[in-house]
Parts: sequence; structure tokens; C-alpha cells
Amino acid sequence: MHAEYLIIEPKESEFTSSSITNDKLPLVSFCIPTKNNEDTLEKCLASIVNQNYPNLEIIIVDGYSTDNTISIAKRYTKNIFFDSGKLGEVRQKSINFSNGEIIALFDSDIVIPHRNWLINALKFFNYSDNVSTIWPKNTALPNSSNIQKLYFNLWEMLIENRIKTGKGFLGGGNSLFLRRCLEEIYEINKDIHWGEDFDLSKKLREKGYSVIFLSDPLYHDTMRTLKQFYQKQFVGAKTFTQTGFQMMGLSKKDIFFEHFIIGFKGMFIGLLVERDLSWLYYPFLLFARLLAYTITTIKNIFQKNEVTENEQ
Repeated sequence: MHAEYLIIEPKESEFTSSSITNDKLPLVSFCIPTKNNEDTLEKCLASIVNQNYPNLEIIIVDGYSTDNTISIAKRYTKNIFFDSGKLGEVRQKSINFSNGEIIALFDSDIVIPHRNWLINALKFFNYSDNVSTIWPKNTALPNSSNIQKLYFNLWEMLIENRIKTGKGFLGGGNSLFLRRCLEEIYEINKDIHWGEDFDLSKKLREKGYSVIFLSDPLYHDTMRTLKQFYQKQFVGAKTFTQTGFQMMGLSKKDIFFEHFIIGFKGMFIGLLVERDLSWLYYPFLLFARLLAYTITTIKNIFQKNEVTENEQ
């Protein structure tokens, strides 16, 4: 990859642009898809409106929730729209209804950790006029479950390896984007549900834009239990068993290496050196992912056979 594809939190002395200034702060649009997210949405939206930032809006696109999601959303914004399509379509609709120069494509289970996070993050757009994306580290909530801690321990190790080796498309999800860059790639692929963020980051990469990796993290309140993790793997498997992992900029060999070499190395270091008991669950997490992908692959084979028989 080009040396300037990913820049890890540069110093202000390295900035060559001045597009973001305190005397003219741009409108930031937080574009958030929801569906039955009453357990996470309140913390998410409260952390947004509590930012020490004077110019922001919240756009909600809901998939016709049946819980209290909408009543929670109404306490924070009037910009609520509905769409029951795939996530790519929902993300694009939220962008279409927004007005900001900066687009924050966030999930409904993201929590911003402190009031100055946004204003601190925006300044990194000043690194150069070629920056399209500010991509923050994601981490588990304080006092989260061991499964959630493990998920983000693994996430961090895999991301570090992809950065080191220059593999994968980076900076697609839970990031800040310049609207003009998103408009240049036309739109997010509306036919993709899980993995639409990789498609987005791939398109921006192909346009030659740069991504800033930010160490000041966002809390991501997801994968609280092994059951939740297992259920979400089926959504991912439905995409990747059809498209392959090249959609992520990775090969099957890369995926194997990440899970069986990096993952087990992380487990041994985590348990023996860091005394982090969350790593005890790694074999179960890996088995849950393998099982979901195996079941989905078998279903795909049967479905293809049925279509072939019907055509005959």
C-alpha cells in the first residue's frame, strides 16, 4: 500500500492544511442506523449531545423498531427516518438526509468517552488535504464482560497486524469522513448488509485518499455475550461466504493466520503475561465463528443445488 494510505496519529507540527479551525467549526452529522437498540442507544446519543462542540446534528434511520428505540431517539433529535433495507442502503440514506461537511458514520452502540473527543479528533483532518477519514480505535466499555473485552483485545491485535503488514482496507466503520470524499465515490453499496464499511473504505482507498488512525478510542458496546457474538457471525458469514474475504482486502490465508496464529499467540500472552482472564474464552469465540461460517456454507450449497434442480 502507498506509504500515505494510513497515518498513525501525526503530530500537529506535521499538519499541512488548515481546513478545520476553531473560529469556523464545520457542521458534523452523526448518521446512525437503528433497529431495536433500546439497550445501547441512550448512552450513544447522550455521549454525542454532551460533546463540547457547538455545531452538530443527529440523523437516525430506523428499521421499524418494535421496542423503545424511537422514543429514546426522539429525546435527542427530530431527524428520524425509516428504512428496512440492508445496512448499506440505510447508511447511504442517513448521509442523504444529513447536512454536515463532516459525516460521522456511527453504530448505535458507540459511546464517546469524553466531552472533548470530537473537537480533538477533527483537527487531524488538517494533516493534509488528502485525508478522507479519521478512524479511531474501538475498545470495550469499562467494566464490560469478558467476552466483550476479548473481542476488542483480538480486534486490536488484528488491526495492529494489518497496519504492520499493509493488508486490508482500513477506516470504514465508526469513523469521521469528509462529505466531499463520500460524494466523490458516489454512494455506499446498497446491496451489502454486513461489510458495507469495507466496501466504503475500499472505494476511498482506490481514490487515493488517506486515513488517520486515532488512538483516543471510542467505546463500542457490542458482543457482550458469546451468544450475541455467535448470532452476529451468521450475518457476517452470509456476506463473506458469497463475496470472499477479498472484500476486506484479505485472503483466506490471511484470515487463517489471524485466527490461528495471532489469536492463539494473543491468548498465551494474555493469560501468561498479562493475566487477562478474558482470553480463556478465545477457543469458544473461535469455535463459534467457525461453526457459523460452516453452517452458512452448507446452507449455501444446498440452496445452489435446489436452484440448479429447479432450473433443470
